[in-house]
Amino acid sequence: MDEILDLVDENDSVIGTIKRSDYKNLLEQNLGYIRASELFIINDDSKIWIPVRTSTKTIAPNGYDYSAAGHVESGDDYTETIIRKTKEEINLDVTEDKLQLVAKMKSDDVRYFRSVYMLRSNVTPSLNPDDFISAEWLTPDEVIHNIDTGHPAKSSLRETILVLKDYLSST
Repeated sequence: MDEILDLVDENDSVIGTIKRSDYKNLLEQNLGYIRASELFIINDDSKIWIPVRTSTKTIAPNGYDYSAAGHVESGDDYTETIIRKTKEEINLDVTEDKLQLVAKMKSDDVRYFRSVYMLRSNVTPSLNPDDFISAEWLTPDEVIHNIDTGHPAKSSLRETILVLKDYLSST
């Protein structure tokens, strides 16, 4: 089933809808932006739970991913999306009061608005085998080093880890 996403303008205001499968057209024709929510789970040792995507994924196969992430479907908001995706992808029930908004980012090159959340937890989530093949707890510096030395990852992950590091150092 093709997800229906809100199409938003440069101010993140809804201007229509778009099928997820039409994302390439959005990029080619600069039709607007779509939305995504991303989550990092951080334990008491300041390590991030980083899963590795399955080899069958179109984007970043066998690559590092966010602890949970997903497109914001039409009519949903960023927080509802990350709560839903956290349950679907890693079988973890979270509530809005446990989430901390780290940043809201606009990525012009990929035409996304992204809300990045953090959840403090020492619980190692269970993996959805349709999404992930493994996971480990890594420091932000370890993730960046591994990406810089060739470990595949989602294209936005390195930049977002740096934003997370800044957030953690200021709180």
